Amino acid sequence: MESEITYKLNEKDLDQVLDRKLKDLNKMAVLSRFRDRLISVDAVAEIHGVHRDTVIRYAKLNLIPSERQGKLYKFSLAQILELDFHQLRCMNH
Repeated sequence: MESEITYKLNEKDLDQVLDRKLKDLNKMAVLSRFRDRLISVDAVAEIHGVHRDTVIRYAKLNLIPSERQGKLYKFSLAQILELDFHQLRCMNH
């Protein structure tokens, strides 16, 4: 059984929906450029304004997606740009 939902939007609401969708598409396009670029613990710490030990601790707790290269942690720049360290901090406490 199929159902159909119809939304009535005025021009302003439609513009807001389209703007939001375009921003999401643009964000995905920009982030896709950095998907394969790996960065260091220090770069993550600098981007998010946290201490490098915090980055390492969160990586060990699997709160941050990472990969190990020997003793070093490496992070996808695209994934790091999407992270919210404030939210991670709340999850960790």
